Amino acid sequence: MAEKKKGWQNGIEEYPFDFGRYIEERLREIPDLDERRFARKVLLDGLGRGIRCMEEKYKQLEQRVYEELQPEGNRYETVITIVEKQHYDPRNQTLFPVIPGDLGEPGAGEPGLVGTVFLELGWEAGRPFREGKKYGGVVRREGKERPALFRLQQAKRYRKAVEELYQAFQDNRIPWVTVNTAYLEQFFDVFLVESEEEGQRSRGRTPAWEDCGIWFGEDRQFVRYGWVPLWNIEAIAFRSTRFMTPCLDGISYEHEFALDERKESDGYLVSGNEDILEIRHEKGRIVVRSEKEIFEGWQVLRLAQGEMADSPGYREPLLGNHRRDSFIRRLADNSRESLMTWADLSRRILELDIRDYLEVDGYEIREPSREEPREEGMNWFLPEGLFPMEGRKVLLLKFRARRPGYYLNESMVRFVVSQLQLEIGEYRCEGMMV
Repeated sequence: MAEKKKGWQNGIEEYPFDFGRYIEERLREIPDLDERRFARKVLLDGLGRGIRCMEEKYKQLEQRVYEELQPEGNRYETVITIVEKQHYDPRNQTLFPVIPGDLGEPGAGEPGLVGTVFLELGWEAGRPFREGKKYGGVVRREGKERPALFRLQQAKRYRKAVEELYQAFQDNRIPWVTVNTAYLEQFFDVFLVESEEEGQRSRGRTPAWEDCGIWFGEDRQFVRYGWVPLWNIEAIAFRSTRFMTPCLDGISYEHEFALDERKESDGYLVSGNEDILEIRHEKGRIVVRSEKEIFEGWQVLRLAQGEMADSPGYREPLLGNHRRDSFIRRLADNSRESLMTWADLSRRILELDIRDYLEVDGYEIREPSREEPREEGMNWFLPEGLFPMEGRKVLLLKFRARRPGYYLNESMVRFVVSQLQLEIGEYRCEGMMV
């Protein structure tokens, strides 16, 4: 089965037909041994040689067409993983902290925030935590423990980082592809709700993370301390340079961000701000138009592509939005017509980086129902468009887990559904495990 799938990925046919095996099976049906020997010589040595010759010519033709449909490489793919803070490698130039401040003191700068934990829980099992589940505990001060109450809340700073990345794509007019936020959704901030100190209630005081003891009870087996998310996006400072050209309007200036000495496979995005009027991507450079002649504090995002560098302690899987390349995909991308068939839909799903986690099991078309609550997708910040989702028929996609019980399975389903929703406007896409 593995060989068949490999052939389907690289060629046109989903399951390549083995003529040699088929002929051997049919030859066994001939009872007379002399006739079987004669038939084998005629069919395998004669017809078989012709078939092999034709197959080779078709492969050469396929390769020629395949190369003609060669698309421009995607230089804006994202990859996310998680590591323990102590294992972060600053020399690794392919993976960077989503929030650089995570490498410092936990909870710094936000009232009541004492730290952040990572929960190895499925999406549905994590619902109580997203709704603000509370736990008892203690706060240690001057050698004494005082009772305290703590609340968990999904870390909003990572959601904000994804929203800002989307805005950068919009500012640079680069098509948006769903970012797999499965890891980011598992980070929860721990807030001190109230504590008892010297016999009186006190609110708003933020003790150090090491001075807090939280009683997670049965949930402690899912709690991981000291983890931080990394992605392949590096923030680069962009300042005024000598490459400044006055525009014809006499008001604005064009500033250049040169790409000549940078890795060609990487993607670059200029983060928009109130001073930037226009961003243009040209060969070997990015041109930014602004009324500012001199500036500083602007930012460029580098999306590192290719093989992610491995560092000691980086053992968690990489979750990305890469799409597998194939002949059919290139042909479909270059075609003006899109056939909405189950084969085409299956192809789109299996092109996503989910094969280690999910198998496609089937689909259903259902009438819309206002009673069923909509599950939040990974593109929560996108507007619904002209026609509301509630009025569309439901395309329910069914998946089967390759690793039953794995805590990211439901999030991988949500990733697939979120990306397909960008491509399919006539249905409201949903997913389920079977």
